[in-house]
Amino acid sequence: MKALIVDDEELALIHFKYMLERTNFFQSIETFQDPVEVRGHPAIQGADVVFLDIEMPGINGIELAEAIQSMNENTQVVFITAYNEFAIKAFELNAVDYLLKPVDAVRLVKTIERIRENSMLRASAENAGGNFFIQCFGNLQFHQTVEGVKTYIPVKWRTSKAREIYAYLLHHQGHVVSKDMLIDLFWTNHDISKASTQLYSAIYQIRKLIGLLPFSQSIEKTDTGYVLRMSDVKVDVVEWEKSLIEAPPITADTINRHMDMLMSYQNHYFMEHGYLWAEPEKTRLAQMWLGKAYELIDFLIHEKNYHQAVDICLQVEKIEPYDHKMMQYKIQLFNKTGNVEEAIKEYERYKRTKDKMN
Repeated sequence: MKALIVDDEELALIHFKYMLERTNFFQSIETFQDPVEVRGHPAIQGADVVFLDIEMPGINGIELAEAIQSMNENTQVVFITAYNEFAIKAFELNAVDYLLKPVDAVRLVKTIERIRENSMLRASAENAGGNFFIQCFGNLQFHQTVEGVKTYIPVKWRTSKAREIYAYLLHHQGHVVSKDMLIDLFWTNHDISKASTQLYSAIYQIRKLIGLLPFSQSIEKTDTGYVLRMSDVKVDVVEWEKSLIEAPPITADTINRHMDMLMSYQNHYFMEHGYLWAEPEKTRLAQMWLGKAYELIDFLIHEKNYHQAVDICLQVEKIEPYDHKMMQYKIQLFNKTGNVEEAIKEYERYKRTKDKMN
């Protein structure tokens, strides 16, 4: 591995280089005293790890880390500081670790181990094959499909709030979400300073977790907030809506395609998490799904395929048991198939539901 050290203090720079050499972990170690020089230096492109002093003239370590990660997102960053307070600020960036001056040799070994683990995980991710997708229907999950076999990718969220913030950034993927909006939404009535610190910590936790997943995604910090970017991964909600929009009219030849679209809707948007901010999108997607169900049932009734139409009603009922139009369809279909007793039961259920709502 190749390492860069940036520290404006010459003695500190020489001493830390000596400490790194004693670990026997790096094949090459370059040193820089001028942080401004590093910003546009070609050495960054080939660097695996950069050790940055935070307090430097011209440009501090935090700003330099942002510039480095914009040039090479795979570069791991370790901050070196004499002040604990800077460690919190480092949470905003995808930093591997931070070291307090004077650097302790035992503590440095732990940092090296973190660098080694991250490198191994990234190598494993790069070698992994298959298609990746993120599930938002029902609950938030990550999956991989290899040769047609769907595999769940387990993740361990440190807090439920970190998971929800990730879900919110995913909901707005590709668009900047302001820091103020995140604080207002997730830390209502909290002291702004404490809320900001907790937000930095949550973003840090999310970055560490998504960095372990075998597909490319990153959280970029802007002047006003954060934006989630990803590649080589599909989101089930996005793909489902796209297939619905692009679908041809329902005919005898295309009905199976439409049935597959209907059945692939396994649950409502983030239903199991109960996120209040997701309610408008949940409602919008549910209406699209129900509209497709109504369209299919109308087609099947026209084709006198009443039994398949009933099957659709029963499938939809598993997710949306109190939809009035679906109850009306069931009454109509039970009558058409001569199942008068079930038609009466469904009518009584429909009436009770209507009475509760009035």
